[in-house]
Amino acid sequence: MKLISRYVLTEFFRILAMTLMGLVLVFLIVDFLDRIDNFMEVHMSLGRVGYYYLMSIPAVVFQLAPVAVLIAILISLGLLARHSEIVAMKASGVSLYRVSMPLFAASIMISLLVFGLSDTVLPNTSSEVNTIWNVEVEQQRDSASPLRKDVWFRSEDGIINFKIYNQETKRARGVSLSRLTRNFRLVERIEALSGDLQDGVWVFHNGLVKTYPPNGKVFVRHFEAERIPLPDLPEEFAQVQRAADEMSFADLSNWIRRMENEGYDPLRYRVDLQLKLAFPFLCAIMALIGLPLALWKEKGGGTALGIGVGIGLSFVYIVFLGLSRSLGYSGLLAPVLAAWMPNMIFTLLGLFLFTHVKQ
Repeated sequence: MKLISRYVLTEFFRILAMTLMGLVLVFLIVDFLDRIDNFMEVHMSLGRVGYYYLMSIPAVVFQLAPVAVLIAILISLGLLARHSEIVAMKASGVSLYRVSMPLFAASIMISLLVFGLSDTVLPNTSSEVNTIWNVEVEQQRDSASPLRKDVWFRSEDGIINFKIYNQETKRARGVSLSRLTRNFRLVERIEALSGDLQDGVWVFHNGLVKTYPPNGKVFVRHFEAERIPLPDLPEEFAQVQRAADEMSFADLSNWIRRMENEGYDPLRYRVDLQLKLAFPFLCAIMALIGLPLALWKEKGGGTALGIGVGIGLSFVYIVFLGLSRSLGYSGLLAPVLAAWMPNMIFTLLGLFLFTHVKQ
């Protein structure tokens, strides 16, 4: 049995390597053709473009690994079936479950490797890719710029929002301050076009003060300039919102805790945290689906159809995951359910397909 497992795994990993390299190459070529106009507009050098795509490879491998596992299983077992090797194994008393177990175990190992890739390499490379595209191609401001957009800060006086904040000059545009009671009832809201820090006191310019008394009436007062005794904005709260793919699992967990401690709702980040765990294990789930599809016919002949069905199922999963993630972001689904529900459904599908394989 060890000899058969070694033989099957050798064929699987050989085809997996070729499949993954082919998929990554096609993806990069298509992406380059789609973005070449953007690179030419900013006169980006060929070396810089090459570095951009070199840094993109880990993210592409992360996204395409499940599809590569599925295709590799369909092709490797399909070739064995075409050469009547599956029939020979069954005739010698080896069940198809025994043939499938090494491949499924290998897919679990690949899932763990993909998770390790997303937790160690991917945050750094994704940060590089995002910086090159946003700063050098899209001409957006660098993260080192003193300007910050959409800054939120919670103080003892309430919740403050600056649409644009300059850390160096301590000036803000699009200012709003919401004062709340301990029961989170809104008692006052101040809105101003701009504000700046003068002698340790914030001064808001050209704004409105809306007061909400318990009787339900709203009082509105306009002002040209008004001094608001607020603390200086701490530098750590003026940081740009970080993308989830630029953080490891531990970093994202700490980021969520920090937002919760400051009174914000990190719902999207909770969903992204669960997705960091759920998506890598799609490799094992795709193997669970691919194995019965590949073993559907003992003598092969349906490899092309199996590959077509498998790729179609991959696209169905992507659509389903996108819908589930959107429901999680909107709060209609719990983060755990939003991330893991597609995996659970496709796992049940794979188990159902296995029950229809002739042993």
